[in-house]
Amino acid sequence: MVSLYCFHRNKGGFNIDNKAQILRSLTRIQERSNILEQHREEIFAGINLAEAHCIDKIGSMDYSNVTKVAAEMGMTRGAISKITKKLLSKNLIDSYQKPENNKEIYFCLTEQGAKVYIEHKKCHMQARQEKLAILSTYSEVEQAIILRFLNDINQKYDKKLNEEV
Repeated sequence: MVSLYCFHRNKGGFNIDNKAQILRSLTRIQERSNILEQHREEIFAGINLAEAHCIDKIGSMDYSNVTKVAAEMGMTRGAISKITKKLLSKNLIDSYQKPENNKEIYFCLTEQGAKVYIEHKKCHMQARQEKLAILSTYSEVEQAIILRFLNDINQKYDKKLNEEV
């Protein structure tokens, strides 16, 4: 296989083939993530990702309400209101009010919601452990390069999201 090098507009003269392979790998990661997400949706029986994350936030905080959940998830209160209405109708959460505050509505998990919460935590813990196992095979220098690369991608997406929203 012939490797082509591009020194013009290419910091450090990286192999073009490596860049293409990195991009293909990132695409494969995203595609597999989508496939796994569809599989998880089957496991969670009709609960979408936003609902699962909302359940996670409600289950992990005291006196959760629309405002607190929205802040934690980085979403609007309107979006969280819609999600919590769906979760209420699916009997995954309950709403309640404190006796001293009739204005604010709080949420707690039902028994079924608690099962989803636990499964969601297990999925995240397993994914975390798998990624840590892979990362442990890289040196500190390699990990720093990986981190820089991922931070750069995240900054690019953050900038695009801020421009579009």
